[in-house]
This record gives sequence, C-alpha cells and structure tokens, in this order.
Amino acid sequence: MNLSDLRGTNYIIFETVAGSHSYNTQTKDSDIDIRGVFRLPPEAYLGLTDPPQQVSDKTNDVTFYSLKRMFELLLTANPNMIELLYPPEDCVKYCSPVMEELIANRSLFITKKAFHSHSGYAWAQISRAKGQNKWVNNPQPEEPPSKLDFCWFIHANRYPIKFIQGCRGEVDKMIADNIFPFRPEPVKTALYSHGCTIADLLPRCHVASLEHVENTYRLYHYGGDAKGVFRGPHEQLAVESIPKDDEWDKIIGLLIYNEAAYNKARNDWKHYWTWRKERNEARYRSQEAGEIDYDAKNMQHCLRLLWSGKNILEHGEPLVRFEGEQLQTLRDVRNGKFTHDYLMKQVEAEMVILEKMKDASKIPNSVNHKKIDKLYQRLAQM
Repeated sequence: MNLSDLRGTNYIIFETVAGSHSYNTQTKDSDIDIRGVFRLPPEAYLGLTDPPQQVSDKTNDVTFYSLKRMFELLLTANPNMIELLYPPEDCVKYCSPVMEELIANRSLFITKKAFHSHSGYAWAQISRAKGQNKWVNNPQPEEPPSKLDFCWFIHANRYPIKFIQGCRGEVDKMIADNIFPFRPEPVKTALYSHGCTIADLLPRCHVASLEHVENTYRLYHYGGDAKGVFRGPHEQLAVESIPKDDEWDKIIGLLIYNEAAYNKARNDWKHYWTWRKERNEARYRSQEAGEIDYDAKNMQHCLRLLWSGKNILEHGEPLVRFEGEQLQTLRDVRNGKFTHDYLMKQVEAEMVILEKMKDASKIPNSVNHKKIDKLYQRLAQM
C-alpha cells in the first residue's frame, strides 16, 4: 500500500502538521511535515501477508502509522509518538472519534521511561550533528566506487633472486621491485607487460581461493578462453576450481580483493547521494560556508527533546509548541549563533537536571499493560 492507496480508503483516523511547524521553530525554507494514523480492519491481520505498519511518501515528509504500530512505539515512550497525542489545535487536519478516544487516554503512556527515550534521542541528535558535517566537508564523488580500487596484486615470484637483482630494463625493474619481497600493488598500476596493467588483464583471468587466507586468491591467465574474474549483472568475484595441469602454466600471481571495504564504500556513497538528493539545501548553507562545524538543526532538536522530557517528568505531558525564551534559544541554535562546545555544555547541564527530575517525578515508572491492551482492542473495533 502506498500513500495514494491509503488516501483512497477510509482507514485514516488522524492527520496533523508536525515537525517545525508544530514546534513553532519553522523558517521560510522549512518543509511541511505531515504525520497521521490509520486503522486497518481486523481481517487485515488474518492473512499470510503482514499488513503495512507505516506508509510514507518518497521523502518521508508525509508519514502515516498503523494504529497497532503507534501503540507499539508508545509503549517505548517514543518521543515522536507521544507528541502526536498532544498536537497543537491549529495543526490538526483531521481527528476521528477513534483518535479522540486515544487522546483522551493519553496519560496511560506517560511514564518515567520518557527520561530514557528523550535523553537517548537527544544524544542521537548530537551524533548526527557531527556526522552529517562530515558529509558536508567530505563530499563523495559523482561516480560510485570501483571494485578495482579495492584490489591489489602480488606477482608470482618465478625468478631467481640474482635475476631480480640484475634487472635493468624500465618495465623489468618496475616488476622486479614489486615481486620481491611479495609487495602488493594496486591492480590499476601493477604492470603485467608493456602498457598492460593487471586491471586490464582481469577479464582474461580466473581466480581460485588461497587456503587459510581471507580476501586473497590465486590469479590465472586464460587469455581469450577466460570468463573474467568479476561476472554477472552485479560484477561479483567468481571463484573457480582450477585444473592441476593449469596451475603452474597459467598462474601469474595473487589477487587481493577487500570486498568488505568495497561494500562499505559503496554504501557510504549511496547514503551520501541519497542525502544530497533529499536534503533541504537551506539547512546546510552555514556548514558549507564554513560558518559552523555542526548541523544546527540536529542540535536544535537535541535541546528541544531534553526540554520536552523535562516537561513530561514535571507536568506529565510533552512540550510540543515552544514560546518565549525557549523558542528564541531554539531559533538562535538553528541560526548557528553558538559554538558546538558551548551547546555541549548546555546539553550536559540539562542532562544533570533531567536525571534529578526523574528521581523526584511523581509519574509512574512504567505503563499498565493490561489497561493499554484493553484500550487498543476497544479502539481496533470501534
């Protein structure tokens, strides 16, 4: 089920504007985030295929959660789900009787577990604030990484040491420098013959695993009869069983292929360009201009989460819409007016206060699972 399919049903029971527009921290460049809840009919859970837990658009600006999934997240004191139970009135676009009943019972989900969830999410924002700054300062190239960048070659040493020591020709000398003492060389620069690198040669070779050594393979030159080292639509390394008669005549050396490092580089490249494609460009202007060395929006979220957690411990409900001095501070953080060190000191001070408030708070330590289970069953059948 996609978002268009969902909107064509009567399953939606709640829809609200969320994110910065609900916090009152939006800027002229802020996206409008929509969050909501849908309730599937009971028979949807009787089939062999699990029903969707969440339905979103491509950018996740619009996300709807199933009622069941919302309850599961509320049981963990998920900050985003708790906020949906306390929406500012001017943000709510639709609220069914089912959702009204859930909101009327929202205090069932308010426990000291909010201390752990809000502080944990706050620390995660701190990590992301610096992590995404690395993407800003270290952009990935447009072309994806190549497997050949993670391959090295060791020449088969068939030559007497006296021959190696006596090499005089330029190519012979380059080869000799690498075949002794078994020094790996990148396949892109390792020479096989005049003008031919090992990388050029791989389509005319086969490989066999080298016993007791990870990521290392014997490399055999088969010429025009070869199928190549990397094969198939995904260019996977193909390990062969080499006939004994070919082992001495066709071996040219050892191929080292660090597949794990390649896969990591490939994932990093994909994540970077997904982030570049989907990001709000205005959000990163200060970082790219070198004005700040962190993601200001993440640090804004960090403080917001800590203050909301404090409000839960003290007043029994989250702080969703900000005003006055707190709002001004959040806007100043978003505008990059503070150094990262200064903000970290503020965060550490808030954490100390949060810890003390948890011990003094009168709210329950944990939820009443029986009451919540009965509530879910009632709402699922309304």
